[in-house]
Amino acid sequence: MTVHAPIRVAACAVLLHAGLSFAASVASGTSDAAPPAAPNAQLPYSTATDQIRFGNAALFRNLIPSATLEQQSADEYAQILREARRTKHLLGDDNPLAKRAREISNREIPFALKWNDRSKNWKWDVNVVRSDEIRMYCLPGGKIVIYSGLIDRLRLNDQELGMMIGHEIAHALREHARDRLGRQQAAQLSTGTIPPLFGFADISSTPLGIGEQLLAMRYTPADETEADVIGSEIASRAGYDPRAAITLWQKIDARTRRTPNGFIWMHPYGAARVHDLMKRLPDMMPLYAKAIGKTVDQLPNYAGMGRFKKPRL
Repeated sequence: MTVHAPIRVAACAVLLHAGLSFAASVASGTSDAAPPAAPNAQLPYSTATDQIRFGNAALFRNLIPSATLEQQSADEYAQILREARRTKHLLGDDNPLAKRAREISNREIPFALKWNDRSKNWKWDVNVVRSDEIRMYCLPGGKIVIYSGLIDRLRLNDQELGMMIGHEIAHALREHARDRLGRQQAAQLSTGTIPPLFGFADISSTPLGIGEQLLAMRYTPADETEADVIGSEIASRAGYDPRAAITLWQKIDARTRRTPNGFIWMHPYGAARVHDLMKRLPDMMPLYAKAIGKTVDQLPNYAGMGRFKKPRL
């Protein structure tokens, strides 16, 4: 692979900037890549203005090409399916849970595409694995894996499952995994290990070892807020009640908080996040009402919650 000197210099500058920024954040104790103090410790929430990042992708994401991450995610997804087939844990196309998950996903995907231009060409796929685990992923590139324990053990209704799928799709659309892995690349630079990017090596031929990292990735509170907002909009436009996000995360929190590296540990949750979900309901309810052909006034209560109408000016 031939790399001209100006390109190599520019690449070094990008890597150096990212590495120094990361090193500075480590020194100041602000890095979100640092390991948690305790398995179930909750990360502090930032202010709302810091949480929503609708603009350009973070610098760290540029350290890993999207196409490379999507291809290696597809490889990991294929490996998950092979193992599930081998152990007879992959639910067939005619299984009710698999049908249900695919129907909800297929309703939501058209409303997801505006959030990431690459997603219009993703080969979306949805599978359900029979397992007691309470877990699901939407890997980079649109590969969705749902473990049946998430639906069965939490007794999720379609509204809650719709919110869950929308949330995970949003993580993939906003490339949160790419950002996390990019920060790890920057960390290697800050410790003197140059990552194999930008001509130093061909990353497409160098496995990133993303399998375990993707499946055990812990998102930041900012990631969660972004996924809550975008995922709720996607699901609401597809006809799923945004109020279900409240009961969904209550169920997940109750069942996985005491599980080491459980689902709620991967998706930090607390009172501030509940407040943020509630605060955004007045914006989501009209989208949901329109999707099902009603006005907000015509919507019934959900789980004891009202209609969250916007106050009249």
